[in-house]
Amino acid sequence: ADSGVGIPAESLPQIFDPFFSTKEMENRVGLGLAVVYGIVRRHGGRINVESTVGQGTVFRLHLPREPHPEEQALVEAGILP
Repeated sequence: ADSGVGIPAESLPQIFDPFFSTKEMENRVGLGLAVVYGIVRRHGGRINVESTVGQGTVFRLHLPREPHPEEQALVEAGILP
């Protein structure tokens, strides 16, 4: 959570897209949220976002207690530790 500038409602559907950014052109990178989204989804989780312009943004990550079946299969195969 932060108390920054917030994310405009019309931008929220795009915030997890690679290279999307609400920052000025010279400061845009736009990969951070796309990478986080991919990691969370690979683990069977989800991300919820609430944002109010001028007040800030809250991200909530929800991860399962049990390993994702695909990840568990890779562990059992000795591919992942």
